[in-house]
Amino acid sequence: MGYAQATDMVTRFGQEELEQLAPSDTAEEFDQEKVDSALSDASAEMNTYLGSVYALPLTDPNPYLKTICCDITRFRLWDDAVSEEVRKRYEDAVAWLKKVVKGDVSLGIDNQEEVFYATTSSNAGNRTFTRSSLDDF
Repeated sequence: MGYAQATDMVTRFGQEELEQLAPSDTAEEFDQEKVDSALSDASAEMNTYLGSVYALPLTDPNPYLKTICCDITRFRLWDDAVSEEVRKRYEDAVAWLKKVVKGDVSLGIDNQEEVFYATTSSNAGNRTFTRSSLDDF
């Protein structure tokens, strides 16, 4: 499941903009499949960042992720004719995701660290590693 839906795009950017970005054969509608595909791509892009810090899928995603997803989706739908405002919002969304990864911004949920186990051939035995325990290396 993605972080936003087509109805969220309509709420933020309006029906008319979606009709222009994803025109359909039917008047006064947009191509639902094209918008859903862009939303899915945006969510996947977000997961490349979030997955480095959180176990996916997020069980209780922060509501702000919907805004980020809509901005990324809008950028994707504009293709080559992207406006400066849309590009800036996309760049801001990616910058915010990078802050989440660095720990400068919190999603307000527990960081679900992955635990890695390693067996050594020496007398050291088994060791447990987490992302945070490896930060010192």
